[in-house]
Amino acid sequence: MECVMNSVISAVNPSFGSRVNPASLCEKNGLVHRASSSFSRQDTTFSCTKLPGSAKVLVPKLQDPEKGVRSIRKARRWTRASAAAALEYDVVIVGAGVVGTATAHHILTTTKLSVALIDAQVPCSGATGAGQGYIWMAHRKPGTAGWALAKHGKSLWETFAEELQASGESLQEALGLRHTGSLLVASTDDQARSLQSWIQVLSEAGIPSTYWTPVEVANMEPALASGCVTGAAYFHEDFQIDAALTMNTLLKKVREYAAGGRYKELFNTPVQQLIRSSAEGRIVGVEIPAGKVFSRNAVVIASGAWTMTLMNTVSAQWGIPLVPPVKPRKGHLLVIEGPHNIPLKSGIMEVDYLANYHSPGSQERPAAKPAEESGVSVSMTATLDPSGNLLLGSSREFAGFNVDVENEVIERIVERAALFLPGVRSMKGKVRTGLRPYSSDGRPLVGPVEDVPGLILATGHEGSGLCLALATAELVTNMIQEFENPVEFSPFLPRGRLVGALA
Repeated sequence: MECVMNSVISAVNPSFGSRVNPASLCEKNGLVHRASSSFSRQDTTFSCTKLPGSAKVLVPKLQDPEKGVRSIRKARRWTRASAAAALEYDVVIVGAGVVGTATAHHILTTTKLSVALIDAQVPCSGATGAGQGYIWMAHRKPGTAGWALAKHGKSLWETFAEELQASGESLQEALGLRHTGSLLVASTDDQARSLQSWIQVLSEAGIPSTYWTPVEVANMEPALASGCVTGAAYFHEDFQIDAALTMNTLLKKVREYAAGGRYKELFNTPVQQLIRSSAEGRIVGVEIPAGKVFSRNAVVIASGAWTMTLMNTVSAQWGIPLVPPVKPRKGHLLVIEGPHNIPLKSGIMEVDYLANYHSPGSQERPAAKPAEESGVSVSMTATLDPSGNLLLGSSREFAGFNVDVENEVIERIVERAALFLPGVRSMKGKVRTGLRPYSSDGRPLVGPVEDVPGLILATGHEGSGLCLALATAELVTNMIQEFENPVEFSPFLPRGRLVGALA
């Protein structure tokens, strides 16, 4: 599971700005009000052998540029912006997950445009901070539009890493980058044979890979249970980055432009309304509690799983089809803190994960399982983060905006992981949950909305937000300037994919 769910956005109704579970909302006098309960994000330890009756959510920590690492709760105090009655920037970006923040970074570093970055919470408090950080090609299908975008996105991360290194920065500290490669493991003879065919397909597409027999797997990854793995495919050039460290680095870079007036961040700031010109129908800005933020060129909606909620309300108000086919897809991730006795060398994923990755209509993978009706799907993924913590995933389910930890899902993840890594049953760990922005056709939506000039969507990346972030940022920046793009982008355009307001 990658950094799999993009960051938070408020909806047009300010009640949505706090990411309240819809089940905790009630109708009163025709308006939506908060009920008393809302979810909190706190560290909770669990035992893989005895799970507690209730659990909370672990959130990665970001760094205050002056005072080091802080908790998300403390970060709220120093990231809350004091907006004037009206601000004006060339580009307003709604959503400060990795896609929105990367877009701000690309605009600021490659153009002379100014940027306001707005989020109802703070970076890494949503989807971006709840994943394993895979920058992988191993599970992608050559020849698709998604393949080209992912390959380009991976190349951009490599270039970004080279630039950081050339400037004297440590890649371990700046990105948590680890050249682990990726290992797809088979647990049946049929899966092993399919992996050999898959290696051939990816090798022809320029992705170096090697097939490992069970003996070779045991030699290379001795933590994997002998007798469980029937073969594996190792992809040499895949790597991992850490979401929290990467976001710290991106934010540090964009904040360099604040002193010159080209950058403004408005965190813990819910968007209450989109502002549209009555004369031209063009979007001209957004409303926030402290006033208005106007845009000269574009408003970019990079709000991940919350995009449909926002655009549904706007679509109803404006009477035009603006609702993208994006819905929240919940995931659980287990974090087993070191020290432990599972010294993985690779990022590992079982073959079954591929079938759960996309819907049947997706271009990315053939023979996928039905996603809408399949309930909770669980597949084993395992990797180590830069601190040596063991990250175990992953689950996928449609549960609305509920991010509560479900002990039954945790138990399933533990049992699945224990088939490959028996030692996890006796370990203690923590839980992250988040909402991936699932697109029903398997393609992200990146591009201008035809009926509203100046409005650009950048959402629906599902489990690939981190991998596709830099490529998406480049696409959006080029679209704003009307420049040519280095990859084919027409499959990602919102054209023909948006519908009217849903009941």
